[in-house]
Amino acid sequence: MKKAFTLVEVLIVLTLLVIIFGMMALYSKASQVRADLNAQVAIFVSYARLQQSEAAAGKNAESFGVNLESDSYALFEGDTYDSNDLSNDWTTLPPTLEIQNISLNGGEPEVIFLPPHGETNDYGTLDFYSTSLDKSITVTISSLGTLHY
Repeated sequence: MKKAFTLVEVLIVLTLLVIIFGMMALYSKASQVRADLNAQVAIFVSYARLQQSEAAAGKNAESFGVNLESDSYALFEGDTYDSNDLSNDWTTLPPTLEIQNISLNGGEPEVIFLPPHGETNDYGTLDFYSTSLDKSITVTISSLGTLHY
């Protein structure tokens, strides 16, 4: 008598394999989005700290700032943000991330770091939010210009 697998046994094994690979794919996608969120927050904080350092160093005797949009942010030089200034350095967020709950003193969606010490009157908080993970990371900006997350 020959020993072999029945059709039912093969189908059960294939079904289990499909379920396992499907779960692995979902976990992999979630891991990538989580890594994007963490990386984008770290990049934003490093750019904002650079702007604060430029103001504290007195570079060009100017203020330096960050303008916030829901899907991007711009680094700029000067006391006010000008969207037509070609020297602005824009960073666009991945489509799964957005900036939400911008709660800054003064009510404007920008942080301006002032010379000679890099402090700001635009202190407060903002959230980087992942739409696919339903997770956010809050960035806090102090009046001294320090950033924490």
